Amino acid sequence: MKIFNLGDVLPQIPSLLLKGKFDFEFEMLPYSAGGIRSGKAANFFVAGLNQYLLPAHPLGYPVIAQVEPANYCNLKCPICLTSSMNKSRPPALLPFETFQRFIDECGDYLLQLIFWNWGEPFLNPDLFRMIAYAKRKGIIVHTSTNGNVPLDDAQTEELVDSGLDSLVVAVDGATQKTYEQYRQSGRLDIVLSNIQKIIRIRSLKGALSPVVNMRFVVMRHNESEIPQARELAQKLGVDYFTLKTVDMHPKTGSDLDKIYAPEKNSYRRYEYYKDTFQRKQKQFVCMRPWKRVTLDAMGEVIPCEYDYLNKHSFGNINEMGVLKAWKSHAGMDFRKAFNLGNNDFYLCRNCTYKNSVVDDCNVERQVIGKVK
Repeated sequence: MKIFNLGDVLPQIPSLLLKGKFDFEFEMLPYSAGGIRSGKAANFFVAGLNQYLLPAHPLGYPVIAQVEPANYCNLKCPICLTSSMNKSRPPALLPFETFQRFIDECGDYLLQLIFWNWGEPFLNPDLFRMIAYAKRKGIIVHTSTNGNVPLDDAQTEELVDSGLDSLVVAVDGATQKTYEQYRQSGRLDIVLSNIQKIIRIRSLKGALSPVVNMRFVVMRHNESEIPQARELAQKLGVDYFTLKTVDMHPKTGSDLDKIYAPEKNSYRRYEYYKDTFQRKQKQFVCMRPWKRVTLDAMGEVIPCEYDYLNKHSFGNINEMGVLKAWKSHAGMDFRKAFNLGNNDFYLCRNCTYKNSVVDDCNVERQVIGKVK
């Protein structure tokens, strides 16, 4: 959970300082950030000290941002916090003006923007406009979709022209029957049509992005269709096919592991005690309050995406600005009370990262297309 591992950063210091270039991996996908100016590079090192010093008042400015374009969804996935906790916050779309304010204030420091949280990003009509605005600051932008918002050719062109670096499309089944068992109200044919349009229009424009990752969340009911899904990914011509472990938050129901945990151990997020589905406790160190700035659709800066009730907001950027919120008294008080591995905050008690046996929720990657 560190900002970046020191072992990955040290060999790249000459390239970062002399060429303004830094390579990294996120969710098993490779990225290459270029054109990094001296101010952003300097902040990268200053902000990196936060993971060692853990100050209540963070040093420097955020390097990574997680932004929520929409906090509601068009599907009803049974163990997703969006479906189970959607009454906790009023439905909201992040206004373009709020996002613009966010980027204007901290965009010069950001290396990467993770453009999702709880909700379907493609429900925000300004999404592609927002991506294009962030790309003007040289930020690596990565977003995700359930693929059930139909795209016409004009919208697909706008997506490709936005400069989006990578797109995850969730395809958790190779047949409609299996797919809709989890992606309830979803239609696999719409998802596949959207993927085909993106690949086709990207090719017509001679563009290299967005890189398309067809991602399969492995669950008990769908793991038998992994080989079919691989074949489907090859036929579609996506760039990557990845397998992700399923997140089973206790707030979304009981006996979830018994229902959803895959049979194959290598596809499981958790390790269990013998002949049970009781998760083994793992040593866990969390640095989320220092690692990134997280903005929800209502403009609240929160400590991490699991603050789905907004109980620990650091402040609203429409009232105080994002950097003031991130370094506010509320943020400082939260960090002072934050125990790196064992917190009593509601968002931490049942944190699913505590029991995870792997650092990355993704467990397998296959290169399909000609990724450059």
